[in-house]
Amino acid sequence: MSFISQVEIISFNDSLINKIWKEVLNFNLNNTYRFDYINNDSNQTIIMLGDQTCSRRSSEYFPLKVLESYLSYGMSAALFKLFREKHGITYDLGVYYPIRSGNAPFLIYLAVSNDQALFAFELLSTLWKNLLLNPLTDAEIFLAKEKLKGSFLLGNQSLDEILQRKIQLVSYGISPISENDLNSKIEEISSLDILKLTNKYFSKPFLSIAGNKSICLEISNRWKKNF
Repeated sequence: MSFISQVEIISFNDSLINKIWKEVLNFNLNNTYRFDYINNDSNQTIIMLGDQTCSRRSSEYFPLKVLESYLSYGMSAALFKLFREKHGITYDLGVYYPIRSGNAPFLIYLAVSNDQALFAFELLSTLWKNLLLNPLTDAEIFLAKEKLKGSFLLGNQSLDEILQRKIQLVSYGISPISENDLNSKIEEISSLDILKLTNKYFSKPFLSIAGNKSICLEISNRWKKNF
């Protein structure tokens, strides 16, 4: 099993991450097998942490979208504030959570300079554990919901966007719903709903790294102690 073998990581994109994570399904959950790396002599380290979740048809999809919004939507997002605003250590970061008819990957990705890689991993580990232990505050979940509703509006500004979204939903066997019904679904989501899902899906995450071998091995040692 290899998440990133034979893949030269240059930038984050849909096809690349699909290659990396396509073998996650039904794999050994021992932390040794949930870690892999590729030796890369560049000046940066790329870290991806996450796991498979649910399909678009699942009722768990929208709570995970709220979590995605909390972590990565805009400059008020948790990832941006932690890695960029507070510490200024990342080149690229975000959440990858695509719409899929089958189980979709949900992962946090980031790229940092080699000298910041270990620190970045410690920050990411702390953030991940906090998601497992502590529910979002009322202010955090309110803002995440508002940003998510805004993102859906932005994705429905033209007739072509609306049709493409409806065609995709129909192809998955899902009946398109109105904006009001969509907003109602989002409003019903609680912090406890999200906390239950983080523990269901993310208690035994997978970690993939591309970077200097010594850095990757040191992260591996810390990974085994923490996860």
